[in-house]
Amino acid sequence: MKNGHDKKNTNPTIKDVAKIANVGIATVSRVLNNSGKVSEKTRERVIEVIEELGFSPNIHARTLSSKNINSLSFVVPDMGNEFYGIMYSLLESRLSKHNYRLIVFPLIDQISLEKIKQNTDIIYQTDGVFISSLSVTNIFQSRIPQKTIVLIDSFDERFDSVYVDNENIGRTAADYLLKNSPTKTNFYLVTFKELNNEFTSFVFAKRDKGFLEVMEKHNKKVKIIYADLLWEGGYKALESHIKNKPKNYISVFATCDMLGVGAKKYLEEKNIVPKRDYSLISVDNLPISRLFKLSTIRQPITEMVEIAYEMFISSSNGRKKVENYKLEGKLIERET
Repeated sequence: MKNGHDKKNTNPTIKDVAKIANVGIATVSRVLNNSGKVSEKTRERVIEVIEELGFSPNIHARTLSSKNINSLSFVVPDMGNEFYGIMYSLLESRLSKHNYRLIVFPLIDQISLEKIKQNTDIIYQTDGVFISSLSVTNIFQSRIPQKTIVLIDSFDERFDSVYVDNENIGRTAADYLLKNSPTKTNFYLVTFKELNNEFTSFVFAKRDKGFLEVMEKHNKKVKIIYADLLWEGGYKALESHIKNKPKNYISVFATCDMLGVGAKKYLEEKNIVPKRDYSLISVDNLPISRLFKLSTIRQPITEMVEIAYEMFISSSNGRKKVENYKLEGKLIERET
């Protein structure tokens, strides 16, 4: 076989595919779900590895039939987002030490959600459920599984939860821009408009709220631009409102790193220089933010996963009292 593998792994995982194809887990997920941008060369390499390993989405069924491995569900909005790919890797590495296999359930469309609602999905057969950035009630309706449920990056007082104070993240972003902006400044909020449906976590709405409250307190007008949740979304957002280099200073709050990368790329193409002509801050502190030297507010992904893991283990060992942890973001100042 190619890639130096003599035989197929009897139980390959998405992590195995990513490692051998030399790509991220999020990239493999995008290929499997045919979502997001992946170059044709990368797509072909991932598909080749999938075929060589014998990997299949039906791995869920094989995992559940194993007598030696306990399975847990990981319900996320979209594994194509690097944020959730990192979260999955961290959580899976910790749980594997206790012989748990983490099965991903990305709610990428209405069909996948309806399966869970109808109580027909194998998510009900797993030994526990981790849910990230989604509402338990909206997902399961009245059929909430009677097993350990841990929420990551979302809050529900009925269940163990670890989450970030997103309103305070918005306030931190506002304080940063106000500190770095001269009197004559045009302020922009580049964000994602969440629809009020089953997929909504209101993470972005909370960041928007905290940011706008501070700006209003300082009598600053803010142009709100809604964008697609891709780096191209941030690019197009500023492209639609800043055609040429403006006379006033520019200050931008992009509510996630993907939007921030696109916004910075557009400003660079217009020869608008950071800290001289503009300030920009985003949220997450993903690896791409370091590459683009974005000032950002770090989401404590590692800490959230560690706490979620500990809550699951202690609950499995008999703890009855519900635990909730609220964490804070941390300002990371770079070029912008």
